[in-house]
Amino acid sequence: MAKAKLIQLIHIAKSQLGLDDDTYRAALLGASGKTSCSQMSVPELNKVLEHFKKAGFKTKAKRRLSPKSDPKQLGEINKIRAIWITMHKQSFVRDGSETALDSYVNRVLNRNKLGQNVSFHTHFLTQQQALKVLESLKQWQKRALQKEQHRGNNG
Repeated sequence: MAKAKLIQLIHIAKSQLGLDDDTYRAALLGASGKTSCSQMSVPELNKVLEHFKKAGFKTKAKRRLSPKSDPKQLGEINKIRAIWITMHKQSFVRDGSETALDSYVNRVLNRNKLGQNVSFHTHFLTQQQALKVLESLKQWQKRALQKEQHRGNNG
């Protein structure tokens, strides 16, 4: 890992663990023999980071969100993302992330393939695959809207 990224993680650990400056410097000194990250080598920074992990620091994996749309990208893929986000805002979909959308795409495209599941990413769908997912998503949204309307009329 790059030195700048390690220093960034160490500073996040300091905040997450709620360390004051004196305690932080003492931890640096104990783990590496130095009181400043900028004076440390990459192996020393790794030691400090491991020390903070043992003290309870947890790195959080970021949820993968939609990538920037490429102008050359198929229109269907952009429509899939738009409907997915809309359904999330309508509370029909719990998780509006790209990872959750990929899971849905996999369920739709692997539905009839017993035992030979293939991993699909929305970003790399062919036009035919994108159309299949788009139609499935539109049908789901239509059913969810009808169900909501029905509840509204009977509630």
